[in-house]
Amino acid sequence: MTDHSPLKRLFLLFGLAFAFSMTACAPKVEFTPEPFPSAIIADPEHELTPSAQAVLAYLEAQDLARTDEQEGAREALSRALALDPSPFLTMELANSYWREGRNAEARAALRRSMESFPENQTLPSALVNAYLADDMVEEAIATMDEYLRRHPRDWGMRRSMAALLLQYSRFSQAADVLQVIPESERTAELLLLLARSNSGLGLVRQTEEYLKKALKQDPKFLEAMAELAFLYESEGDLVQAEETYRRILDIRPDAEEILLRMIQVNIKLNQPDKALSFALGQEGRESFTLEAALLFIRENLFQEAGAVLDALPDENGFPEADFYRALVAYDGDNDPEQALFYLGRIPVDHPHYARALSFQGYLLLQLDRHEDARLLAREGQDLFPNMSDFLLLEAEILLGEDETSQASDLLEIARQKWPGDTDVLYRLGFLQEQMERREDALRTMEEIIVLDPDHAEALNFIGYTLSEEERDLERALVLIERSLQLKPGSGHIIDSLAWVNFKLGNLDLAWRHIKSAVEIMADDPTIWEHYGDIAAALGKTAEARKGYRNALRFQPEDPDAIRQKLNAL
Repeated sequence: MTDHSPLKRLFLLFGLAFAFSMTACAPKVEFTPEPFPSAIIADPEHELTPSAQAVLAYLEAQDLARTDEQEGAREALSRALALDPSPFLTMELANSYWREGRNAEARAALRRSMESFPENQTLPSALVNAYLADDMVEEAIATMDEYLRRHPRDWGMRRSMAALLLQYSRFSQAADVLQVIPESERTAELLLLLARSNSGLGLVRQTEEYLKKALKQDPKFLEAMAELAFLYESEGDLVQAEETYRRILDIRPDAEEILLRMIQVNIKLNQPDKALSFALGQEGRESFTLEAALLFIRENLFQEAGAVLDALPDENGFPEADFYRALVAYDGDNDPEQALFYLGRIPVDHPHYARALSFQGYLLLQLDRHEDARLLAREGQDLFPNMSDFLLLEAEILLGEDETSQASDLLEIARQKWPGDTDVLYRLGFLQEQMERREDALRTMEEIIVLDPDHAEALNFIGYTLSEEERDLERALVLIERSLQLKPGSGHIIDSLAWVNFKLGNLDLAWRHIKSAVEIMADDPTIWEHYGDIAAALGKTAEARKGYRNALRFQPEDPDAIRQKLNAL
């Protein structure tokens, strides 16, 4: 027999009354009717069952809510709950609080009901969301954990809990929650969660295994495919990464993020033409085209970047493209005048205008148009008083005019105004070194790495300076190695690494690094002088001569000292 809810029972009673009223008439029989007894009207509150009263209270709450009488509606819902408790009525009451941002009261209602209905899954799920709405992560996790202790085989809740833990980088906890689920119950989505938890723990082989299992279950599972491709890319297996990204494009040829990854991978594989082929032919997708152009610009592939930008309209009204065109004109074509032209087209009300104005200032300075640069710096300070860029520009103008003391004073003012600005501090520290205030420079650079431990230039500056002074060489080595991790391929940092190893007596290692440095920066006199010094220490006289002679070709600061070294060989 079907058990009807109180609300359904009311509708059945109404239906029966209607049905009886429509019954066919019986044959006529003469009779004398007896008078009806006086009707006694019952009090519904006393005659109706608690379940029926709860239905009436719920209907009253609905009516009140429709007229925006929320407090009255909640009072009616509370009465309904007291008469006939149910998860449904609890959710109605909690949602009423939630809609008004009264999350604490929503949580209180849900917790009370969970005590009466410990088997219900909807209530703890709603409570978790109510905790997360107020960023109460620990309470949300504890709620799920408590539920799973009572229902350890609720695989759906385990999946939800793992997803939440991964969102907050609780990789080990997520793995523990998921490992309980038997192999037979592991869906492709669940295997993806297992892969992510193992990836967070640095377990590359296990991550790859789970992703492959997920793809075996669902060969078109794009999320798992993308994670696998990114894993290969992160591990340096670029061929496998490209192959996996291509499989995604076979299914979703318009996936912009994957097209960008393919461009990046092919750039790393030193296949710029192939990378360019993925960037071109994307008409009408302007944001993608700009992203693709930026990938080439970052890798100094300016010709390819220009080809990508050529697909966009070359006219006023496209400021983002003009900013990138300016970068290509300056860094790629060595044409500061053309760069100024593009930057000049960016309107004042555009978000890029401040950057464009600052860029123009440095271009004017490079073109020896100091007065124009100064006027622009002042304009920038007036328009953007909270930006340090234009005060730094003015300091550079003063340095270009050999006004070192004034530039230093200006940078000290900037330091007071923007105490946590690492750009200001780095420029100040570099100037202090130029002014032979080395201890001040070191203190300033140390201040930078306290504010930003990953400031590659400051790390390298401190490491190199300590090497020059032959003090704290072990720390110098650590700082320079960290700097190179942050900026791999930097010729200056590789030179510093060679120099600190030279000072430590690691001559073979120093020689290997200095050879790499001169390949990257073949016109730097200091690096060539270091090349000569290291070669001389290794007894490589011919290489030492080569180093010193090349150093003299590129206008060193102290050519006489280098000639003395050359003559001493």
